[in-house]
Amino acid sequence: MLKSIVQFCSLSLVFITFMISQSIASTHQQIPTADEPVLFDLAYYESKQERCLEAFSRSDFEIAYDICTPLANLGFRDAQLVTGLLYAYGEGVDKNLHRAKIWLKEALKNGREDAARALSEFDMD
Repeated sequence: MLKSIVQFCSLSLVFITFMISQSIASTHQQIPTADEPVLFDLAYYESKQERCLEAFSRSDFEIAYDICTPLANLGFRDAQLVTGLLYAYGEGVDKNLHRAKIWLKEALKNGREDAARALSEFDMD
């Protein structure tokens, strides 16, 4: 009698475990892969960079900071230069020469030669 109870409990445990594992299983139709190409609309980012430069030239420094910083993070060299200058002068953002140096060096590395002049002007070279 005890043997049949143990067998029944064991079978019940196996059945319950099986049912739980089936209910947790993923049912994805198609899992995306890292090899799928991602297309970016470069014209969109270029127009944002133009707006960044326009805001900076109009002395709308807070707007320039809001537009330029995300572009600088994406590697747009003009936006990196503007972001560095905003930090260097403390316009639209708290003055921070350390961050200014980082952004100006990135702009220089990406081909903005006038970033070198800004670095030397602020004794950051």
